[in-house]
Formats: sequence, structure tokens, C-alpha cells
Amino acid sequence: MGKVASTDVEKLKKAGILSKKAISEMEKTGNVSKKSKSVTRFIKTADGKMVTPRLYMRGGRGSEPSKEMNKFLAEYQNLLEKYTTVKEGK
Repeated sequence: MGKVASTDVEKLKKAGILSKKAISEMEKTGNVSKKSKSVTRFIKTADGKMVTPRLYMRGGRGSEPSKEMNKFLAEYQNLLEKYTTVKEGK
């Protein structure tokens, strides 16, 4: 069974089909997808092109992040905020 989009859950709630209790159970079991709230950050190359830096942990699917990984990712996020910008407009 796939996940239900959060917008669809809201529509079902407004229509009276799903209760708050049912929605909270679906969220606990991971059957509701979450809205993406990330912001794309950019850094300018020497020739003026805007590029997006990326970081991911290869080979870690399904594993729990360690304290060191979380610390590393927090420091990486600080570097992104220091050296990159958010593109104006769309």
C-alpha cells in the first residue's frame, strides 16, 4: 500500500470522511506523506552560473543516523547558509 498525500488527507478530513483520530493513526504508521519544506540554495560559479550543492549519505538506506552524522549534517547546514543564497522568484 502506498502513502496518501497530505493534501488528500486534508480534503478527506474536510469532507468528514476521516476523523482526527484516524489521521493521527495514519501519520503514526507512516501512511501519510509529508509536505516538502526545503529551500533550494545556490552558489555562484566563477563564470556566474548558479549551482546547487548536494550532500547525501550513500549506502545508508534504512539505517538510523549516528550522533556524529547528525552533528556533521548540522555543520554542513551552517556552511550552506553561510556560503549560499536562495534564488529570488521561482
